[in-house]
Amino acid sequence: MRKPKAKKSATKAKAKPATIDRAAVDAKRAKAYGDMEPHVCDLVKMGTIAFQLFDDPNRELYDFAVCRLSEMLYQFKAQYYAEEFPH
Repeated sequence: MRKPKAKKSATKAKAKPATIDRAAVDAKRAKAYGDMEPHVCDLVKMGTIAFQLFDDPNRELYDFAVCRLSEMLYQFKAQYYAEEFPH
């Protein structure tokens, strides 16, 4: 009787690490940071307005400014973290 041939175990080829074009990543980051500038300026302006209204007798204006600033910050965070960059 003939013995059955042993099956060779399948060897998986190791995945080659992807090469990252550092110049392209740096250019993408530079553009992303440049695109953030007007949003950061808007956040600073709104923070300044909220600060100036802190001692105002009309508390509703201060509350509005702080709530609006909070919304703007959450939007900014969502926009910033939506962008993915390779490490």
